[in-house]
Amino acid sequence: MNKTLLCLGIAVALTGCARDANQPLEVWNNFQNSKISAQLGENQSLAVFYRQDDVQGPAVNVYVDGHYQASLLPNAFTPVVVCADKHLFSSSFTTNTKFGNRTQGVSYTLPVNEITYIKVTQQNGKLSFTRMESAVAEREVSQLPKENQTLSRVPAPTTNCGAGVLAVESLDASALFGFNKSGYNDILPDGKEKIRAFAEKAKVMPSVGKIIVSGHTDPIGSASYNQALSQKRANTVKLALQKAGVTTPIEAVGYGKAEPVVTTCDGYKGAQRNQCNQPNRRVEITVYGK
Repeated sequence: MNKTLLCLGIAVALTGCARDANQPLEVWNNFQNSKISAQLGENQSLAVFYRQDDVQGPAVNVYVDGHYQASLLPNAFTPVVVCADKHLFSSSFTTNTKFGNRTQGVSYTLPVNEITYIKVTQQNGKLSFTRMESAVAEREVSQLPKENQTLSRVPAPTTNCGAGVLAVESLDASALFGFNKSGYNDILPDGKEKIRAFAEKAKVMPSVGKIIVSGHTDPIGSASYNQALSQKRANTVKLALQKAGVTTPIEAVGYGKAEPVVTTCDGYKGAQRNQCNQPNRRVEITVYGK
């Protein structure tokens, strides 16, 4: 009796596993055609990472504040909702010999209810990100499918992200100050005009809670020197905003070379390296809501 039941059970199991000879054992949908959704919650922002076929190498692991987002294959994109604030984005090629790069990357500040397009780029064999103009990125991403084969580990933003970024302005330090200069009287005429114009916009923004002015340098030179220079420049831009009539509380912070937006300049020398590092030499003005 037991032997009969056993044989019957095996027969049923084999019948349940039966399939067409041409049918694959598993079906994987690595990509899906999908439009980018911009429906965001309060004080949230959307980051869209994408990779075209000009990056040579295996899948590129993308990390947001050290958390795994996706492994981008050529010609694909991956979106992630985050709080509207400053974030660290890092990347590395997929490998089974070492952990992915979660700590060395670029720092971008994302405003409320905006889509930020971030392209995987490669210079001298080194991976990095490039923040793209929306018009260009929208056209490029529209030709790509959404990657679907990996599970994001980026924590979902809470229903209340806190005070979100209402606006951010990145000012080229070379347009603000002369070489190695940082005082108020050292601000170049074009720099003063840009600060004044931003001050006028900030004064009429509703529900402004605070403004943070952050100074940044390129990686050339000592950490202590760059830290001091970036702090002095941040202090000066804060003073210029106050002189322009901004009464909102302003905090000035110098980050030195700790938060680059370009990380692939080491392969260049002389003037080329200096030009590559230009975006890293900047002062950012970030307006937060209440």
